[in-house]
Amino acid sequence: MLPALAAAGLTMAAECLFFALLYRRDALFLALCAALNLATNLGLNLALQYMPRGQLRLLVYPLELLVVLVEYGVYACACGGSKRLFLLTLGANALSYCTGLLIFGHV
Repeated sequence: MLPALAAAGLTMAAECLFFALLYRRDALFLALCAALNLATNLGLNLALQYMPRGQLRLLVYPLELLVVLVEYGVYACACGGSKRLFLLTLGANALSYCTGLLIFGHV
């Protein structure tokens, strides 16, 4: 339980900082970003707990892509969709995923 909360906290911090530096700094957007990342990170980690261990490395990337699409969809509804917003969402998720790999290792 603690590693999942640590991963969620790391994801929220990394992605909120990323968006604050490159997109928007207003409190409402950053609160949305934090809440959305908490939900998607905990949901993804919960889903991975029920996946067959031998297939985790194959399944984690499609699930990460699904997270990007869900997050972008929410951001697009809140802020208006754009190619730039999609690329920023993809970049934020790549940053948090790679940071997680450095700290926690592979799935």
